[in-house]
Amino acid sequence: MKIRKVSDFYYRNMDAELNKRLTDGSLPELSTAEPIVKQPDALFTFAVFGDPQVSHYMFAREATFYATCRDLKTMPEPLDALCIVGDIAENGMSCEYRMVAKILNEVSDKINHIVMMPGNHDIRLRAFLVQQLLFRSFVKSVQNGVPPQKGKYWFACDFDACRFLIMGSDRGSFEGAHISHRQLKWLESELTDAEEQNKPVFVMNHQPLKKTNGLPGAWQGVGSWRGSVGHRSEALRTVLSAHKNVFFLTGHLHQGVCPNSFEDYGSYKCLNVPTVGANNHGSCNALSQGYIISVFRDRVEMRARLFGTGEYVPEDIPNAFISVPLDK
Repeated sequence: MKIRKVSDFYYRNMDAELNKRLTDGSLPELSTAEPIVKQPDALFTFAVFGDPQVSHYMFAREATFYATCRDLKTMPEPLDALCIVGDIAENGMSCEYRMVAKILNEVSDKINHIVMMPGNHDIRLRAFLVQQLLFRSFVKSVQNGVPPQKGKYWFACDFDACRFLIMGSDRGSFEGAHISHRQLKWLESELTDAEEQNKPVFVMNHQPLKKTNGLPGAWQGVGSWRGSVGHRSEALRTVLSAHKNVFFLTGHLHQGVCPNSFEDYGSYKCLNVPTVGANNHGSCNALSQGYIISVFRDRVEMRARLFGTGEYVPEDIPNAFISVPLDK
């Protein structure tokens, strides 16, 4: 009972702060010149971004996340999916998840499937199984949310045009992720099946592979593993590299759109997406960045967007627009 009262207290403060920011003019003006529109010949279109890190004491985070979702609300027709690649909440607290659910439920009519996975901030402060139950309950509270199965974070979403494979740590970790042999075996099986069906696959995990997307320098930490999945990175890379048309989507690094955002490793491609809560670093450091990804019969297109202001990132910025032919 006491825990619930504390959570309610924090949530009321968060709600009051958000309402204040919505009325005091502190949010950036939203352009209506470039709405998110699904291309007529696209088979599947989804938005992806990372790290809302909504916080019970850093109130600017929730306002920035709200500004992102405000852009989605202007779409003339619903997106097939929205994917948030981890660090949903700063401290993995129920009051923080309640605020995320409130904001997402205001735009859920514009998104057919809302897919989320945990990041290190979601799992690092509480008993692992307790946090799993809390996270699953949170996703279920979001209209059109796709919750993980009980007892694990990883699961598949299969669509006619593509497949999503959602990953997550199999035990508590402060920064990295422990990817078990069981999860890697599942990943291998799902990739094999998708390849037989000639479907592109979007594998999503919070942390990138080692020595990709500018690591370790992009993390600015000590140690070659910092900012990455961790010690299971090479095992994961081996599985990804054995299949074609694989896109590995990650967050965690808080990089704005830059030369490190996309890297092509032949059979698999690595796309690291910016944060929509905390600050992005680099030359393109605007708040609330991410990508709109469209799947076509012969290619995948990724277009960087400034969700906070409702505009696309200018194409003279590296990796603002990426087109990848599919290997048939």
